[in-house]
Amino acid sequence: MTLIIISDFMQDEIYLNEEVKYYDEKDKIFFFTVKGHEYSNTHINIPSYFKIGKLGIHYNSIIHRITCLIRSIFRKDMISELKYMVETKKLTFNSLKRLFLFSSKSELVLSNIKKVFDKNQMLKTENLIFYTYRVGFSSLACCRLKDIFPNAKVVSRCHAQDIFEFRNKENYLPYRSYLYSRIDEIHCISEDGMRYLENYDELNKKTFLHRLGTKEIKLNNKINNRNFVILTCSRIARIKRIHVIAGALTNIKDGYIKWVHYGDGDEKYLEEIKDIIKNCGQNISVDFRGFCDNDKYLNIIENEEFSVFINVSESEGLPVSIMEAESVGMPVIATNVGGTSEAVINGENGILLDANLTEEQLIEAILKIKFMDSNLYNTYKYNSRKIWEKKFRNSVNYKDFINHLKEI
Repeated sequence: MTLIIISDFMQDEIYLNEEVKYYDEKDKIFFFTVKGHEYSNTHINIPSYFKIGKLGIHYNSIIHRITCLIRSIFRKDMISELKYMVETKKLTFNSLKRLFLFSSKSELVLSNIKKVFDKNQMLKTENLIFYTYRVGFSSLACCRLKDIFPNAKVVSRCHAQDIFEFRNKENYLPYRSYLYSRIDEIHCISEDGMRYLENYDELNKKTFLHRLGTKEIKLNNKINNRNFVILTCSRIARIKRIHVIAGALTNIKDGYIKWVHYGDGDEKYLEEIKDIIKNCGQNISVDFRGFCDNDKYLNIIENEEFSVFINVSESEGLPVSIMEAESVGMPVIATNVGGTSEAVINGENGILLDANLTEEQLIEAILKIKFMDSNLYNTYKYNSRKIWEKKFRNSVNYKDFINHLKEI
């Protein structure tokens, strides 16, 4: 197997860091990262037998940018895409801008992959598998490379923002018809994604369920609801609705609660959250710890005292942060969005809240876990770990996915 792995979103490399450990040294593998291994995200340790390619998603100059744009505009499929946008009334200034950026980036990726292939004297008759970590502009580049390498297959993972058009501005994602007709397989990380893609005739018999996973760490025996500690882990972004948690805590006066958050991001939004926290009573302690290396974070949740993991995001794929919390036996409170209900079973290992939750509903859920009978709380803990073992053990999930790739 000659496998071409492509990661064009640096955050994905945190998850790929685990997946790459399960490939076979006998396989011929090219790995294209955003800037190339030597400058890329330090969280990924690429095996020595991988050939490393610089994906290069940044233009060298204004002329380079214009050249890529012109090249993309004069492709035949651009006319078809523009026609589709007019017919579906999705043609706006913003959607057109998005289309041009998307197609121009794909030209950039295509060019860089071709350079690496030429350097390595890749035969046009080679049996290639292009594997993109998301359905995006790199997927478009790979679909176009099939014209040069007729024996090539294109496989993409899909998450949420890369397939759900309604979660994107203008209710539009570029080149869906072209991509879905040319991609050979799409591997969804959730059943929710699988159901959504059933709406596309082009993907008939092309979709598969291959969830992500997290590595095995030991159960945390310090998890309890007596010394109540809330854990959250996400980037600081409005879509995560962290302010709702802050607002809920300002209205809880019953008993001591500590809130620990890992993750950084939007500084302006963070200041808004901190302004809300100022209204909390003396019984509430808040500790925003910022960015944390994944290995360090896993060691923390494996050993420190916590009570419940909370995720109230308004949109998700299937959160890895929830998988990690469940792996140590932590109950979860989460909004019923995306594939979250596949990880959080209401009344078994946590509480599922309506996607349009109120602060009052979150308060009720927090207090329910806080004052839960110890036997029932321990059942929630046990069930969290069991769900992780059944669905999210990465050694099982990644091996299954890689074995599937080898059978294509």
